[in-house]
Amino acid sequence: MTRFRDELDAIARQAPDVDLAEVALRGARRTRTTLISGSAVAAVAALTLAVTLLVDPGGPADVGAVTSGTPSSAPTFRGIPARPTPSPEDLVPVRAVLPASGVGPARYAYYDFCQDAWKPGQDNAPVADETCLQWKVVLQDGTRYRVADALSVYTDQSKKNYMNTAAPLAISRDGRRIAYYASERERFAVRELGTGQVWEIPQVVRRTTMVKGGGVITFSPDGRRLGLNLAGVPEVVVDVESGRVVEEVPKGWHSLNPADEGVPMVVEHERGRLGVLSDGKVTVFADPKTLSLTGTVGPDGTTVAMLTGPSAPGETVTNGEPYDKVVTVDRASGQVRSAVKLDRPRQLSPHRLGYWLNEREVLALGGAVRDPGSDRWPDLGDTAYAIDVTTGEIRKLGAYRLPPWGGSVSVPGFPSG
Repeated sequence: MTRFRDELDAIARQAPDVDLAEVALRGARRTRTTLISGSAVAAVAALTLAVTLLVDPGGPADVGAVTSGTPSSAPTFRGIPARPTPSPEDLVPVRAVLPASGVGPARYAYYDFCQDAWKPGQDNAPVADETCLQWKVVLQDGTRYRVADALSVYTDQSKKNYMNTAAPLAISRDGRRIAYYASERERFAVRELGTGQVWEIPQVVRRTTMVKGGGVITFSPDGRRLGLNLAGVPEVVVDVESGRVVEEVPKGWHSLNPADEGVPMVVEHERGRLGVLSDGKVTVFADPKTLSLTGTVGPDGTTVAMLTGPSAPGETVTNGEPYDKVVTVDRASGQVRSAVKLDRPRQLSPHRLGYWLNEREVLALGGAVRDPGSDRWPDLGDTAYAIDVTTGEIRKLGAYRLPPWGGSVSVPGFPSG
């Protein structure tokens, strides 16, 4: 599976609880970046998701081990669900602005469509205040702040100028830095939450570019670099503090996650080949014949982790994510070093593979899951896991809940877009 499809799936998982028929029709008139193409398909998928899922409110899931078991049968269609009752914390407006310094680290961030306040295809600028349509940062203790200067969804829209995607907000792996699109200055900014230091990325990105195509941004593991994959501009990796471009991704290739200084960066070709970028040149190490999800170069500098499945690229997959193995590959020779079956319940649905947590485990991000044997549907949002590449065992690290009326979630160490 290519990263383009992964991003479509991620969009579909964050469907707003609003007039989704309007979303699907209007979304068909937009085209996202080469990395996030086919907004019409994503909108239709979001419409299907909203019709078939029944979502209950609730707090964050407990962090614990994910255990294997007998896969439960898929839930049956129950008709169009009623709007879920918001949890108490969702009803409290997030009025406080993120302080200039002295906060952090961030646990995750989100924006939502504010229940009935947001209207597709209309001028939503009047409701884009402290209660609506702004990125909110959630700290470790649950405190929420709005990031007032960060653009989320495009608000001043009309029936002829409509968009349902948002400018991204990324969080560094340690949660101490956030990156976002500063609309008034038409460029990305990186803020260190503790010290209050703000760096502006020198490259100007026109607001019209963001509105038309959106984009994806990602921090390197140490938070010192930021990858920019945006519509209409070269795909680059920038040193945050100097603003200098340190990597430019060749045409036809796309970065998965920016690497720290001195570490080769894994890239993917539009046709599915995998390679590593170093000194401006790409060395191909794999051409997967099955659907795959690829991570980064490991701590040893040579090992790349992948999730693979039995389906071939281009085949229609109808029963969740098709990954059943975690595979490690040598980035230089392309030889498979290990391949073990994922020890996972069926409801685990990884849509991104991230950085290595340690020498044995890689980070994965999946959709919210339903507990085995439970009739309770999960909250919207994402769930982070650690996958052991030597055993296939999976640990659940945390769940990141989104208010019932949609939007998007950003999790530390993973791409945001």
